[in-house]
Amino acid sequence: MSEPSDRRPWDESEIKARRLAGASDLAPLIRTSLSAQQRDFFAGLPMVFVGGTDASGRPAASLLRGAPGFVRSPDPRWLDVAAAWPGADALSLGAGSPVALIGMDFAARRRNRVNGRIIGADDAGLSLAIEEAFGNCPKYILPRDLFVTASAAAWRPLTGLDDEARAIVAASEVFFVATCGAGGADMSHRGGGARIDETGRLRVADFPGNNFFNTFGNLLDDPRAALLFVDFPGGRVLHLQGVAELDFDLDRKWRFAPEHAALLEIGAPLGSASAS
Repeated sequence: MSEPSDRRPWDESEIKARRLAGASDLAPLIRTSLSAQQRDFFAGLPMVFVGGTDASGRPAASLLRGAPGFVRSPDPRWLDVAAAWPGADALSLGAGSPVALIGMDFAARRRNRVNGRIIGADDAGLSLAIEEAFGNCPKYILPRDLFVTASAAAWRPLTGLDDEARAIVAASEVFFVATCGAGGADMSHRGGGARIDETGRLRVADFPGNNFFNTFGNLLDDPRAALLFVDFPGGRVLHLQGVAELDFDLDRKWRFAPEHAALLEIGAPLGSASAS
């Protein structure tokens, strides 16, 4: 039986990563357009997390904020985001550049992801052509209420992992990973946090999830990655660019060597823990 036309097949790197991890095969599950439910989901968000590449082709990550409705899908294969980028943002916004977007409803413990190419972008947001759209299970999503602040912000370069950056990493229970492989960009949510070892590298335990292996598949193509750590109560975001090293042993894990760091200080909380 032929595959449904609205599902894209797994790429070779995802299949390789799944087999290296000893995971079972999956039928194609990633759509090539947004469902009606996904379009409504994105329209209700106050924040989205964005991955892509910088001017040199390295993976980079950022976030965009706005009142619910700032993300809209006029067509199932098209998404508009109307929000100002942080100043000095690293993401390349040229037409045709790979871009990935993940929306998180922390309170309802829901997440949806979109990957594609930039149609157009400027200081006030971006439009993207959707190539992949899919949801993930609620594993590792901690209930949290997000809200929008109007404070202007700009990325500030850091000299390595200073004390403030280390504190943000140590306190983080989740973070986001931007990667870029042969199939384009991807932005993933990771549960469990990370720790910094004595060499200054981050060590991350990879907990079982949907077995899609989008991130690991991309890292087999290109080990470079960008990590985004969000200090929700403090209104700070840490952006790290560097190189990942995968380990497919029985306790699957990976390491990340940061090469560039920047801090976004929004000046007001981005969210609070839910009482539920």
